[in-house]
Amino acid sequence: MYGIRSVLDIAKGALLAQEKALAVSSHNLANVNTPGYSRQKALLESNAPISSLRIKIGMGVRVASIIQYVDHFTIRNIYQKTSSYKEYETKSSILSQMEAIFNETREFGLTQAMNEFWRAWQDLSNNPGGIAERTALLTKGEILALRFNSMNDDLIQIRGELNNNLGLSITELNRLVKEIAEINEKIVMVESSGTSANDLRDLRRNNLKKLSELVGNVYLEDENGALKVMTSTGVMLVNGNHFWQLSQKGDEIYWNNIESDISYRLRGGKIGALLDLRDEVIPQTLANLDELAGTLIREVNRLHAEGYTLLGETGKYFFENFDGDDYRGASAFIKLSEDVKNAPNNIAAAGDSGEPGDNENALRILALQMNPNIEIRKWSYEDRGRTVSNEIQMTSLDHYYGMLVGEIGILAGEYNENKDFSQVLLNNLNELRDSVSGVNLDEEMVELMKIQRAHEAASKLVALADEMLRSLLEMR
Repeated sequence: MYGIRSVLDIAKGALLAQEKALAVSSHNLANVNTPGYSRQKALLESNAPISSLRIKIGMGVRVASIIQYVDHFTIRNIYQKTSSYKEYETKSSILSQMEAIFNETREFGLTQAMNEFWRAWQDLSNNPGGIAERTALLTKGEILALRFNSMNDDLIQIRGELNNNLGLSITELNRLVKEIAEINEKIVMVESSGTSANDLRDLRRNNLKKLSELVGNVYLEDENGALKVMTSTGVMLVNGNHFWQLSQKGDEIYWNNIESDISYRLRGGKIGALLDLRDEVIPQTLANLDELAGTLIREVNRLHAEGYTLLGETGKYFFENFDGDDYRGASAFIKLSEDVKNAPNNIAAAGDSGEPGDNENALRILALQMNPNIEIRKWSYEDRGRTVSNEIQMTSLDHYYGMLVGEIGILAGEYNENKDFSQVLLNNLNELRDSVSGVNLDEEMVELMKIQRAHEAASKLVALADEMLRSLLEMR
């Protein structure tokens, strides 16, 4: 039956509802600077009315639910762009290291070493019998070989660092997928009672964003609120409270400890970038550097072996001979041969005459620098090294190396531009997300004032009902 007691119940319900609304608004203000926090709001609705003499009389207000302001479409785009940004950022960073290796503005670059090597042959051609010129040539040849060796070592070291970083990233990925599975279980448990697990959902979204930084992924939410997460190529990572982890063994990556390499199925993010660099960019660069070193050995040795030393001997190699047509490892192998090392007299500067003053062979070797008809292969690594091809080019050694340096510069510039563009898109999406989900201090202050006024009104209603009840009691 409707009466003063009902009025007190309405006032009590109003006070409780406004207190809950105040708690929600306070929670928003407390998390104004919390990364990934989504603004919440208490939704109020009228209680079911009661009937009194065929009249429906309202019974006040209650908090129906506490919602989050989340634009799921924007969130998905943020994850995708985050994955792209981290991929380009990682590639740009590594390519900048490779640019430093191939930096030809330095005095000790490979171009400088090659130029000094050819210049030493020119000096020898001007004085074929000079011991000083021969000694200088050996020095320049050794410097050139060491430069090749150093560049090979630097590239191998970068590849090793990529593998180490890959291992760390896989460890982080495993931690995240485990946490997402655990949060899935908590969300299902909380929301099964009809309560919204808003803060747990924020925590899960933060982990999904971190996961997107590591690898491209897609996710689906089931009717219970749990997520199914897989890579963009379909490798299952999380399904409800179940999760599957990755492991690394050498260059291979296994799923759930099944010894079958799935590295080619990991795309996007930091992990995808590391694999692209490790299995495509670095091997292709090394193959072309080896091709240059191997071709240099082949061409110089071919002519040198035909020439004559100061003692009239022939068949001597300038560089240690590299057998076969496969030049893999040539940049690490290249060095002066035992024929000429510490033996400047064995440099074959003379031509067919074999005379000590003959410079014919020295000129032939010098001509290699500008010879545009040297046969040399250009290597290409695609699909994470699963597709390796080459094409034979006719060019000079200097021009071939110039193309190699240029390609690295172009690739580095491309990744850097893509990184900057992805950053702009990501910033725009984050601003859009903040406009929907971010906490606005001005709006929250207005909300606090509304709650305060409603709370004061409910308090006055309690006082008024109490006064009416007292008056009734005094009448008795």
